[in-house]
Amino acid sequence: ALHQGEFFDTADYVLDFQSGKTFTKPVISISIEDANLKMAHAINMVYLDMDDRSSGEVNASDHTLMAQRKLYTFNETSFVLRDFYVSAKEVLVSRDSLRGPKMNNRAIDAIVLRLESGDASSEVTVQGSRGMTGENVTIDFAGMEVTLNYGAKVLELPFGLKLEKFELDRYPGSNSPSSYASEVILIDEEKGIEKPFRIYMNNVLDHRGYRFFQSSYDRDEKGTVLSVNNDPGTLPTYIGYLLMGIGMFGSLFLKNGRFAKLSKKAKEASKKMGTLAAILSVLALTVSTPSQAEELNPLVKRVLSFDKDHSEKFGHLMVQTVQGRMKPVQTLATEILAKVSRSDSFLGLTPNQVVLGMMLAPDAWREITMIRTDKLLNEVIGLPENAKMSSFSQFFEFPSEMGGYKLNQYVEEAIRKAPGKRDKFDKAVLKVDERVNVSYMVYSGALIAIWPKIDDDNNKWFATIDAIQGFDVRDSEVVRLLALNWFNSIEKALGDGNWSEADKALNGISNYQRKIGAAVYPSDNKIKTEILYNKLNIFEKLWPFFFLVGFVLLILSFTKIVRPKFKLDIYTKITMIILTVFFVALTIGLGMRWYISGHAPWSDGYESMIYISWATMLAGFIFSKNSPITLAATGILTGLILFVAHLNWMDPQVTNLVPVLNSYWLSIHVSMITASYGFLGLGALLGFITLILFMIKNDKNSAQISNSIRELNAINEMSLMIGLAMLTIGNFLGGVWANESWGRYWGWDPKETWALVTILVYAVVIHIRFIKSIYTAFAYSIISLLSFTSVIMTYFGVNFYLAGMHSYAKGDPVPIPDFVPVTYAIILVMIAFAYRKRHLT
Repeated sequence: ALHQGEFFDTADYVLDFQSGKTFTKPVISISIEDANLKMAHAINMVYLDMDDRSSGEVNASDHTLMAQRKLYTFNETSFVLRDFYVSAKEVLVSRDSLRGPKMNNRAIDAIVLRLESGDASSEVTVQGSRGMTGENVTIDFAGMEVTLNYGAKVLELPFGLKLEKFELDRYPGSNSPSSYASEVILIDEEKGIEKPFRIYMNNVLDHRGYRFFQSSYDRDEKGTVLSVNNDPGTLPTYIGYLLMGIGMFGSLFLKNGRFAKLSKKAKEASKKMGTLAAILSVLALTVSTPSQAEELNPLVKRVLSFDKDHSEKFGHLMVQTVQGRMKPVQTLATEILAKVSRSDSFLGLTPNQVVLGMMLAPDAWREITMIRTDKLLNEVIGLPENAKMSSFSQFFEFPSEMGGYKLNQYVEEAIRKAPGKRDKFDKAVLKVDERVNVSYMVYSGALIAIWPKIDDDNNKWFATIDAIQGFDVRDSEVVRLLALNWFNSIEKALGDGNWSEADKALNGISNYQRKIGAAVYPSDNKIKTEILYNKLNIFEKLWPFFFLVGFVLLILSFTKIVRPKFKLDIYTKITMIILTVFFVALTIGLGMRWYISGHAPWSDGYESMIYISWATMLAGFIFSKNSPITLAATGILTGLILFVAHLNWMDPQVTNLVPVLNSYWLSIHVSMITASYGFLGLGALLGFITLILFMIKNDKNSAQISNSIRELNAINEMSLMIGLAMLTIGNFLGGVWANESWGRYWGWDPKETWALVTILVYAVVIHIRFIKSIYTAFAYSIISLLSFTSVIMTYFGVNFYLAGMHSYAKGDPVPIPDFVPVTYAIILVMIAFAYRKRHLT
């Protein structure tokens, strides 16, 4: 768009719309005459009419009509008049008031001010920015000279800072920053101070009421960006948070408080209905697991049956990931097999054996059907309709040359689409394509970076081919000989069955890693712990047992309600022992992950889910003393949470932290927040079970079930009280973290906002007892159940669908699972059926 008073400079000439400027290039001057546009030009042009396709010449003139939809050309440059608005008026409007596409190229930051003095008034538009100083606008108004400015106000600091050095640390062998810091000199002449200081994430410079935070850095990594804050109210704010926390948690211990009254109410209801016992018989633990002693494919057995002990030693080698984390090959092998085949073993082979075979005998393994495919793609690949696995070679028209990749066209089409517009076929294509690419990187060895480079500034490790080709001649020869010796000894061992030489060769590679890569090589204890953690696979193995324990307990508890004489005392004690053992296993698993990663195990989606399951179990122990139904709900919920944590869109890999998460505040803030979800989730599940009790209530069991409902309702409210207290305090601790990290308590980040919404929702739920017409056992069970939707949105919705500072591990949004609308439909049906029996006796 060209506005009156503007010009447009092309390579050959200038289009000037009454700008009043002079130019050295040929000029086409545009003017308005009788509501038409006229051109004055000293150059000859040609035109093409875009309507009738006629063409001709336009000779130099000072009075040429500028017609619409005619393409005018001079030399190699053309222009066309699409529209001419002779009476148009340019008005500044808010972007929020616009509908349809936004005019980004014309967007400005401005405010419109109205000046009034007596009868005189005037509107003035002042352009500027909230982030920088604006330009002064001076006008004559009502006999006064008024100067206006919109922008940041410049404040002179009473001291100075001089940047001596900016440091950016990366994870070994990675471009991912682990931390960044500024070495500055604080110069305060008034105080006679000149001293060095190091500013980095979560370590601020405090001086004379000003706080400097490490915010960012220049792209050339030579300059730093610091944010500054002056908050004299920090101490009063923190004192307020402390008093609030003492008050909220203290209320739970008052003798005559609401929490104590609910506890008493639950005990009385339990006594009236008799001792409700719970749980599973020991037979639950005797459930047999499928045998892994499957017959090996003859090709695998004959050529690729690497010795299990040698493969285990291979798993102890260290490998460096793209993100810079050092981990055993066994961990990478487990992740590779889980990605490619979606299993933890293959044809009876361990992940170490599989990956070793793929590396050393790629031609054979390319023919083995081990890549998990999708029925939507089977026709494209050339597989039977119901096939679940494919070989690597089957993805290519010319397998020997790896030419004619059958998914290539579909991958390109899927990538070009926005994530939200990809259909099931597109998503299946991308998933299978990823498995094929991972397989190829294993066959080529590109994924196995086991060779450290001498004196590398970033401690980067390399794959075998890269090391041989990229290292210095001497170092390259060392790597080549070590690798060749190992490969040859393995080939010999496959023939004679003696793996001692192969073990010795592998030990040589291990010694090379320890010596050359000593700067980043983990301790032996950490390596052994990680390998044991992978083998135990605690969290994934435990979820069915938790669920089974809880479900059996729930059935037995309902049996007790229907048949009061049913005795469960012995089962209750056994069950408590079993769940305690499971809880200890969960705790050990969390501790091992903490030790392996070096940070608290709740920094990403997977870790926070397993931590929530731990907190849920803890909540169950707190409230289950007199209520086996509560213990049953706890077991079921813990199992469900662990199950969700191991769905294919959750990533269980141990990863490095982004710099802002590398803070002790992470442990305090996030642990409090996520633990609250366990208590709130327990309340939701108790509400669900209460609805079931309403549904099965009849004239014969009305009194018994009514007492059970009163007990669960009291425990439900107690659980929500603890959950709300933890959520609120955790949220304010997040404000402390934010203030200590980047100098502000609150920024309306999506996660912060939804956490606040959840606090408000549960604050209403907790205080709804003051509305007598609503506070019934039936209504409270529904409200506590549906309120958990806010927690789900806070946890899943924000993490996977909204962008913000808390979306550290966020990738493409995952699709909403089909079971979500089905679940809510079931809940609504249950509410309808329970409504008829909502009254208690």
